[in-house]
Amino acid sequence: MNQLGGLWRDTWWVWIGFVVLTIVLGVTVGRFFYLLIPCLPVPFAYFAFNRYDEQGNEKADL
Repeated sequence: MNQLGGLWRDTWWVWIGFVVLTIVLGVTVGRFFYLLIPCLPVPFAYFAFNRYDEQGNEKADL
């Protein structure tokens, strides 16, 4: 599970930005955008397990 920590360590600001953007769109455009927030862990886990090794370090060249 160190993969999740490694991705969070390197890209925490991007994921916070996604949540903030989703909330802003939900307030301004429509409530439909709030459904994106529970979907964010799926791409987070996908990128974490594909881009980071068991120690939480970024993998070498894919």
